[in-house]
Amino acid sequence: MKLIIVLLSGLLMASNVFATEVTWETLKTLDFDMKTKKNIIKPELQKILGKEVTIKGFMMPLDYDAKEVVEFLFMPYVPACMHVPPPPANQLILVHMKKGSKVKPSFYPIELSGKLAVEANADLESSFKMDGLKMKELKDAPPMVPPGANP
Repeated sequence: MKLIIVLLSGLLMASNVFATEVTWETLKTLDFDMKTKKNIIKPELQKILGKEVTIKGFMMPLDYDAKEVVEFLFMPYVPACMHVPPPPANQLILVHMKKGSKVKPSFYPIELSGKLAVEANADLESSFKMDGLKMKELKDAPPMVPPGANP
């Protein structure tokens, strides 16, 4: 009986080790009610908030001169140019890497893991924030393109 309890405990702990993979489509479900000035969070999105998730996309460092950064914007496709309108707020994540952790800026697609929260940032026009835990470059990944673009 003790062995069964130990095995079940191990399985429960192991299940919390792996982050849930999230798509940008899920984040796109976040809406804003102009009358009440409140976010509308659908159940699918609510399930992942505050939990460790993994999502793939592109980094836009907020400090262009730094060799390592602790804060950056994360988005579903390559930021083409500062003159092009950014993705909508529900497609931008302001990322702060965990304390003491720095990452090198990358122009490759990346896989990012961390705890996701809804937190609007009017200056950066983002709806989400993430406490980043891990970042991995995906140099061999197929290109991600903006919606409606022809690859």
